[in-house]
Amino acid sequence: MEEKKKPGKLKKIMHILNPLAGKGIATQIKEKLKDSDYVYMSKSADSTTEFIKKTCLEDPDTCFTIYGGDGTVFKAVNALMESGFQDRASLKIVPLGSGNDFVRSIQDMPQEFTSDVMRVNDMYAINVINIGFDCSVVQRAQEFKKKPLVTGKMAYIMGVAGELMNKKPVHAKITLTYQDGKQEVLEDNFLLIAVGNGKWYGGGFKVAPGAKLDDGLLDVNIIRDISVPTFVSLVADFRKGTHIKDGEKCIVKPGTERFLIYKKCIGVKIEGIETACYDGEIYNESTVDIKVVPHAINLVKNQ
Repeated sequence: MEEKKKPGKLKKIMHILNPLAGKGIATQIKEKLKDSDYVYMSKSADSTTEFIKKTCLEDPDTCFTIYGGDGTVFKAVNALMESGFQDRASLKIVPLGSGNDFVRSIQDMPQEFTSDVMRVNDMYAINVINIGFDCSVVQRAQEFKKKPLVTGKMAYIMGVAGELMNKKPVHAKITLTYQDGKQEVLEDNFLLIAVGNGKWYGGGFKVAPGAKLDDGLLDVNIIRDISVPTFVSLVADFRKGTHIKDGEKCIVKPGTERFLIYKKCIGVKIEGIETACYDGEIYNESTVDIKVVPHAINLVKNQ
């Protein structure tokens, strides 16, 4: 007779709510969770990080259910990686933010899986790291998001429109490291550099259509400096992901080869910049060194 397998240890479910996400809806959710023993209402981004690390020390086998947007997820991922218990704890995301881009990539994954993350300098990101035009757009969009009735996608589009009036390319040096150890160096004026573990950013723009959360690779989307009319003509393609003809083979849309570059690699170093955006969070950086950390975080889909 076949021996029955013993059930695994049930994980404690810890609910973490960001009171600012979803324009205050987290407070209503807290009321619905009043019978749960484990609910934490975040006081700040730093308090969320410290709470997750402290909880991991007390009970590493915890499933953290995060109610918030991409910024809350970013903080949770960093907390789990810094705790050293990311192989035992897990993360579930209930999207309440204005963009909710990362959860779009999760929809194609199994109910439970282990996602790659990106180590960038001394931090971690799980969705997209962007530099140049997009980083400036995010700064503008953050202001628009504060306005009533402005969605994440609408804020991003408004940010794009505003930034086009002051388009400034970034002169940068990009070093790509491939799976076989070979490197390629690109140095030029660039309008946009986006490094994706996930596919979507900016409230639903499919910047890295070939990206997979568990393939151990970074999808790098680069646009050299181009005219405003040329860039505007690409916006609809970026929204749908059709600027890339074949994401698996890194083939760009015909006619864009002179200015559009799409690569898969395991490391990217970008030098000569001023700011970088990690999963929607802006940081002042002159250099970013990005490496993929395969199968780093346990994720559970929100049913």
